[in-house]
Amino acid sequence: MTEKVRAAKAAGRRILSLASGDPNIPTDPRIIEAAHAALKAGDTRYGPVLGDPRLRAALAAHEQRRSGAQYEEADIIITPGGKFALLTALMGIVEPGAEVLVPEPGWVSYGPCVELCAGKPVLLPMLDRIGLPALEAAITERTVAVIVNSPVNPTGRVITQKEIDGLVDLAERHKLWIVFDQVYSDLVHDTSFPTPQGTAKGRAFTFVVDSFSKTFGMTGWRLGYLAVPPGLSKPISRFIQHSIYCVPGAVQAAGLKALQIYDEVLPGYREMFRRRQRDAAARLDAVPGIKCAAPNASFYLFPSVAADDRALAARWLDQHDVATVPGSAFGGTGSGHLRLTVTASDKEIDEALSRIAAAGVA
Repeated sequence: MTEKVRAAKAAGRRILSLASGDPNIPTDPRIIEAAHAALKAGDTRYGPVLGDPRLRAALAAHEQRRSGAQYEEADIIITPGGKFALLTALMGIVEPGAEVLVPEPGWVSYGPCVELCAGKPVLLPMLDRIGLPALEAAITERTVAVIVNSPVNPTGRVITQKEIDGLVDLAERHKLWIVFDQVYSDLVHDTSFPTPQGTAKGRAFTFVVDSFSKTFGMTGWRLGYLAVPPGLSKPISRFIQHSIYCVPGAVQAAGLKALQIYDEVLPGYREMFRRRQRDAAARLDAVPGIKCAAPNASFYLFPSVAADDRALAARWLDQHDVATVPGSAFGGTGSGHLRLTVTASDKEIDEALSRIAAAGVA
């Protein structure tokens, strides 16, 4: 869909995009200046493989404030984006032929990243809950891990404490790793955000994937991190050492500044997305054939539609210049849904929703 939108724009069409996973937040000028200052100060050479110690310490403190999990600086590995954090974790725990459980609908890169490690993704339909019986039934002697995302892309759902507790118990009983993708955690609209690493048991076998991209509008900076169970940073970091070696120091300096202004900028971002989700969900829900409720996090909506989701997304783009993403792109469980984002300007969102209401689903 991204390529279709680019081609349409290149052809001179004005596309109203409700499809992008980029939060469309301008990077705060202070973050940019921090990178500029680092470059001018000579931070242009190789840095530590695990990352700048100052940033790693700041992230450990940030994680403790959010989840209560206590990390040492040595437990944090800086990566070029959240996707590479995910791949780094999987490279450390997935041997050829190993199986990894992947609930769906889910981010499109989970399965391919497992396959890049010569593993096998086991896709399990779990639209509105983590189905522990289904997870347990899928476990074999080759199962080594489960990937869990909260808040969920594409639905925006926040996994409950009961689900997290059950997941931790299951992983402990079957000696599985949990790879926990919390990239949208800073965009949870209330204060409750359950995590496996925040439980008494889960910290020991949970890899935490996170990123600066969605939180601070830093998608192009390629800055993320992986928080690992105690004592595992050295073996896990071998993949970093023999691939990218290190993340540029100036980019890490920008990340450190971003964390310093977190309390100042994040409340406004959260409120903006919550307002847009609430208003857009109400307008979509009023369209015959569409059912939509606002989730409690992120900037996504995942309405059900009384139509073939791929055909509907194609029609809205081709005939009405509105871009969305078919729910089936996130796995078969997403069929009959569309993923919409509220990251465009208020004016563009308003116009796109008006076109959707006029076009309908029939």
